[in-house]
Amino acid sequence: MHESSSHSHDFLILADVVGVYGIKGWVRLRIYLDDPNLLLSLSDLTLVTAPETHKLAHQSVVVEALQAHGKGHIARLKGIADRTQAEALRGCEIQVATAHFPAAGDDEIYWRDLEGLQVWCTEEGARSLLGTVKTLFETGANDVLVVAPCEGSIDDREHLVPWILDEVVTEIALSDRRIELNWYVDA
Repeated sequence: MHESSSHSHDFLILADVVGVYGIKGWVRLRIYLDDPNLLLSLSDLTLVTAPETHKLAHQSVVVEALQAHGKGHIARLKGIADRTQAEALRGCEIQVATAHFPAAGDDEIYWRDLEGLQVWCTEEGARSLLGTVKTLFETGANDVLVVAPCEGSIDDREHLVPWILDEVVTEIALSDRRIELNWYVDA
């Protein structure tokens, strides 16, 4: 899931309309959810025009049907009945208010909740501030934490840290806004 392009945590981008499918108004989606079927059950979805159009418009949208198709998904949106209407949606984002998104489970954390947390390294008994979480990204083997320098960090470089729970990431304290790592500081 991606944060809204408004740089606010008020809305989450769930999917992008990347094209059309057929003549009956279906659209191709790039979905940013682990469970794409959430698009069918979430209430108060909003269709937002792409920021690069410089004309921001919001409208309510309902995903009536969703199917896996190739490496992506296709969807039928309520009120979109033909290819011409679907073409007009290319580049739009499907968003939801953060308040309407399900809370993380007891053993789950959303990536968006990690952004901005301080990252502390412990190596051979010495504890150092590595920086703050800028973002995370997926790789084939494991996810990667991107740590940006901040005031008080050990250097002014960006660091990439493998997201391996218990082995590298030893503690996540959301309430204290910090992550503890068993990690070396590369020189």
